[in-house]
Amino acid sequence: MIRIKFILVIILFLSPMSLLAESDNSSSEAGLFYSTWGSGVMGGYNYSNEIHFGASFSSGDTSTESEGLGASIKSQSTFMTVNAFSRYYLRDLGITTDGLFGQAGLAFRNWTGKGSIIDDRTQAKIASIKIDLSPVVIVTGVGWHKVWGFGLSFSVAMNASIGGSKTIEYTENMHRFSDSMKKDLEKKTDYPTNLVIYIGYSF
Repeated sequence: MIRIKFILVIILFLSPMSLLAESDNSSSEAGLFYSTWGSGVMGGYNYSNEIHFGASFSSGDTSTESEGLGASIKSQSTFMTVNAFSRYYLRDLGITTDGLFGQAGLAFRNWTGKGSIIDDRTQAKIASIKIDLSPVVIVTGVGWHKVWGFGLSFSVAMNASIGGSKTIEYTENMHRFSDSMKKDLEKKTDYPTNLVIYIGYSF
């Protein structure tokens, strides 16, 4: 009799759990990505078929060099970014929209940009620029995400930062920046948009 009662209790306990598991559409995933703002790791939780919460960490740097009349311009940008976001998937609008999503969130960043004008003859730094960007910005974007039956997850997205500010410091040793040169250096050390290519595993 005790054994029968014990079995009945187990059945009653497991029945609602199994019903919950059948109705629970949540899942998690993690993977690696490459982006304009650097490479890193990304993880997420699918709260429902339409709503996804995620976070990522990335770091990287980029540099450019161009030649002028008797001088060369060198620029370098360094990125370290933590991004927290939510996505909404367009699931019910038709088969052509399956996997499309819009997302929004906050990026916490440590970004710096530097540019120098180097005299080709003496290799002396005749002028330089330093840019510090504000640590927090809003990031929004759109993309496409696909998860295959065996768990492979792939997405591509284009994001843009909104708001934020930057502090620019010019040093003019033996050369004065023209307005066009300032604009060129600022453009080479600022990256308002971000292309993200991600591959991971859903579980």
